[in-house]
Order: sequence, then structure tokens, then C-alpha cells
Amino acid sequence: MEIPVKIMKKPNELNARDAFITILRSLTGIEDWKSESPDEVNRCTRDVDFLLFSKNDKFAVEHTIVESFDGQIEYVNRSYDIVDSVNAGCRNGIPTDRYYVLAVPPMIVNSLERKSRNEFASYLSSWVVETAPKLLVGESYIQTEYEGHKITLTCGGDCAPLNGNVRRIPQQPENQKALQSERLERAVRDKLPKLTKYKERGFKTALLLEDVAGALYGSTLRDCEISLEKVDYIVVLVSNEERMIVGNVLKEKSVWYSFVPGNRRFQFPIEPQHKSATRVFVE
Repeated sequence: MEIPVKIMKKPNELNARDAFITILRSLTGIEDWKSESPDEVNRCTRDVDFLLFSKNDKFAVEHTIVESFDGQIEYVNRSYDIVDSVNAGCRNGIPTDRYYVLAVPPMIVNSLERKSRNEFASYLSSWVVETAPKLLVGESYIQTEYEGHKITLTCGGDCAPLNGNVRRIPQQPENQKALQSERLERAVRDKLPKLTKYKERGFKTALLLEDVAGALYGSTLRDCEISLEKVDYIVVLVSNEERMIVGNVLKEKSVWYSFVPGNRRFQFPIEPQHKSATRVFVE
């Protein structure tokens, strides 16, 4: 009796795959592509994320998220929670003719456990209530220090729907570029052996880099060019909330694009790609 395999792919993985299929349809003119997920079947050894087949072609595809720095996604989620708590603690305690923006560095946010997060949010609420009236529209910012890290409060301006509230703005670590390069190098080291195995079996290969920060450029890949020389397609997919928004083909066979031409830049539909992928060029 055949035991069915439970598919464990996440929505962003499926959307990345189908965004790449949209790109392939444009580049090859081939509409019909079938997909398999070897890593869902072969649980004994590490395998690629997807195999794509058309009548005359076959691809081995690896997908990975590239954060701007390790823990970026966790930082974004936690910082929203913290600033929401701060905003609730400031309600009716700050001027209502303007709104404020709070920037808390990742080193603080990612180090806090749930209890200490509540204490930290309470501390920030008190500081914002005390500080906000002093910060007028058009003034730059006021800072406080917490465990050696600076927290910044700015006046966002006068906007009726936002006035009387504290909003959040993300903050990058000082060495963000170096941290992103390290994260990318680890991804390449992890993915390359699996792609190489299929390259030797006659497959074309593709590496899909899901850029959750919108900060991954061709220049970031320069240190990895030698390692990636045998990968046929390298595509950077900018994503938001697990949906692919934009796709840029940075490498196509032996060609590296220092500037991605218009017909190698793609914008994807609002609906999930695996439901309604269509081809849209960004000129």
C-alpha cells in the first residue's frame, strides 16, 4: 500500500517556485511546467527544493530566504509587538496634534524574553510620555540609552489618522552589509552541493534568493561569483508577507547582469503566484 507523503512546503516557497515558473515562461516561451519536490520525498539525504520539467527542459531549483541580518524577521515581528505595547501605554498621554516614530535597535529587541519585553515596553511608554511634548514638528529627534544602545524618538509630523500615536521604524545594525554577506555566503555553501549534484545529471540549475529586506543587490553577490559560476540562473525575489513582489534575473547561463535589463525584471500579481501567476514586465 502506497503511503501518501504530506507536503510541507510553506506558502513563500510555493510562491517563489511559481514566480520562477513565470520567469521561465517568458525566457523560454514554454508554458507547461511540472513540479516535483525531492526534499519532501527523499528524507534520508539532503535534496533540492524543486525539480521543474517541461517537454524539452529540466531544472533543479533551490530557494532560500536572505535576511538583511540574522534574526531580521524575528526582529521585525517583535519590534511591532513592542511598539504596539508602547503605543497602548502612551494612549491619552502624548500630544494629539502630531504623531511619533520610535526606532529600537535589533540588539535590544532580539535579546528580550516575554517578561522583559513587557518591562521594556513599560519603560519606553513612560519615557515617550515624558519626552514627546518636547519634540515639535520639524525638530530632529531625542534619544535615550538602554543597556548601551540608543533608542530614538522622532516626530513624524501632522497626519490626522496617525496623530496621538507612536509608530515604528526598523533599524539596521551598524555592520548590516557584512552581516548580510555572511548570511548569503552560508546560503551558497548550503545550496550549492545539492545543485551541483543535479547539474552533473544534466539538469539546468537555479538559485532563488528571497530578499525579505529589499536590500540584496548584484554587488552583494560579487564575493560569491566564483562559487556560483556553475549555477545557470540566479534570481533575486523581493518579498513581502510571503508573497513575491519583484523578480530580478541577476545571472542567466554564463551572463552576469551588472545592470538588470528591463526584460529580465518582473513584477508579480497581488494574488499568490501559485494561484494566478502571469507575466508582467517592469520597463
